[in-house]
Amino acid sequence: MCRTHKGKKEAAQAKDFKQGKFYRRKKELSDDQLNEIEDSFELFNKDEKDGARTIEAEDLLVVMRALGHEPSQADLKKQVAEVDKDNTGQLDFDGYLNIILNKMAERPSNDDLHKAFRLFDQGGKKKIDFNDLKRIAGQIGEPIDDGELHEMISEADHSGSGAVGLDDFIKIVTSYAHHYDGEK
Repeated sequence: MCRTHKGKKEAAQAKDFKQGKFYRRKKELSDDQLNEIEDSFELFNKDEKDGARTIEAEDLLVVMRALGHEPSQADLKKQVAEVDKDNTGQLDFDGYLNIILNKMAERPSNDDLHKAFRLFDQGGKKKIDFNDLKRIAGQIGEPIDDGELHEMISEADHSGSGAVGLDDFIKIVTSYAHHYDGEK
C-alpha cells in the first residue's frame, strides 16, 4: 500500500474515532486511566521500524484476562474485526483503546465477578490482601511499589479490615462499568 493511500486511510479512521461514543468515553478518562491503558498497550507493542505502534490481536486475550474477562474466541474475533477493518491481525492504540473502553462499559455478570475475585484470592481467604495484589502485579509484569499497593487496598477497603472483600471488589468493578455506560 502506498504511503499516500495509507495516510488517507489512517486520517479517515482517526476521524471516525473523533466522533461518537468512543470519543466521548476517551475524553472522560482521567490522565491516570489513559496512561494505565497506554502502559498495558506498550507491554505488547512490537516496536516496528516505521514507528507504527501496534500489537498483535492475539495478545488481546492476555489483556482481557488481566482485566478479569474471559472472552470466547468468537467474541474476541468480533471485537478485533470491528477495529481491524483490513484484517491485518494488528491493533493500533485507538483500536485497542476502543475495545478496552467497550469492555469497561460492559456490565459483568455475577458469575464473572466471582471468577475474577477468585483469580486474585487464590488462597480462598474471601479477601484480597497486599500479598494477592503483589502476586498479580508480578504476574502481569507491572512494577508497582509496596506503598502504591497498600494505597490501592486502603482506597477499596470500606470495612477497614486491611483487605478487599467480595462486596468491595464488586463495587469497584461495577462502578467503572456504570460510569462508562453513561451512569454516574
